Amino acid sequence: LDERIRTCHKRLERKKIPSAAVHMRSVLLGCSLLLLGACATVSMVPGEASVETGISGEKTPLQKASVEFCDGAEQKGWIKAGNGLAGLANILMHGRSDETEGTSHYADQIGAATAPPADIVTQIASDAEEARLGLASVTAEAERLLADSESEASRGDVTSFERALVRAQRVSRAFADAIEIVSERTSDVALANSALGDFTADIDKARLTADELAARYATIGESSI
Repeated sequence: LDERIRTCHKRLERKKIPSAAVHMRSVLLGCSLLLLGACATVSMVPGEASVETGISGEKTPLQKASVEFCDGAEQKGWIKAGNGLAGLANILMHGRSDETEGTSHYADQIGAATAPPADIVTQIASDAEEARLGLASVTAEAERLLADSESEASRGDVTSFERALVRAQRVSRAFADAIEIVSERTSDVALANSALGDFTADIDKARLTADELAARYATIGESSI
């Protein structure tokens, strides 16, 4: 965790973002997920707790994009349903997750160990590109919010984006595991590796945007004191 914080500090220093954003992403966000009662309702669906932010339950464009990406990752079989708010808080606060045990779900779904290798490589590449585009849509909404000086980033926006990032990381690991499995039967996995590399690069880009969004929220919090 100390190393993750130092890395975030370096990113923030380069982009001149208040260091309070680091705290917002690791501790405040994790705690707030468990203390949403005053500002949000939590609705339970199979295997997941979804956060409906705001008193009216209306979602911002960023929150809608995040929900679409996260739900789609499960519906398409890339990952299993998560462990809800407690699991996400555990990742944000401690840098670990019990959800990593489910990365073989995707490989099993597509038959990485049994189906024709060429078909598996093509499937992984296609899914990785679809996941990349899905995450890019979420990131674009965050960037649009940041570009509007009159818009305020809410806690719901920050936590929704974090949720999408956590899902994207799980999906990336699932794709990597599937590539590793099919690689035992073929060496021609360049197509899948290239698509996964592009997806991973977009995840890194999204992390930087998440730092900025957390900084915006931190600034709003400081100005209201």
